[in-house]
Amino acid sequence: MSGNSEKLLKKLDILAKKIDILTKVTAISIQKEKLLEKKKQKEQMKILDKLGFSPSLISLILGTTPNTVNVALSKLRKKKKKGKQTEKAKQGEVEQNGD
Repeated sequence: MSGNSEKLLKKLDILAKKIDILTKVTAISIQKEKLLEKKKQKEQMKILDKLGFSPSLISLILGTTPNTVNVALSKLRKKKKKGKQTEKAKQGEVEQNGD
């Protein structure tokens, strides 16, 4: 494949990603009240993160800063990871006691 073709494919890939983001933002704006209604900001961030939004886009949707979103998501991930480790440890204890 020629260099020009590769550059064009990269640009098309970038464009496709931006269209995907635009589609998600449009869908969220239409359903925002139902999807995020009566939820705390951290829960809203978690939902939007699961939908594939970047922290900068989440911050725009929620009216906060990207740094606030990054910190909140980082804490949520650490909490989730710690919970999984605790669950695995409990499963290990059950298996040892069951033998």
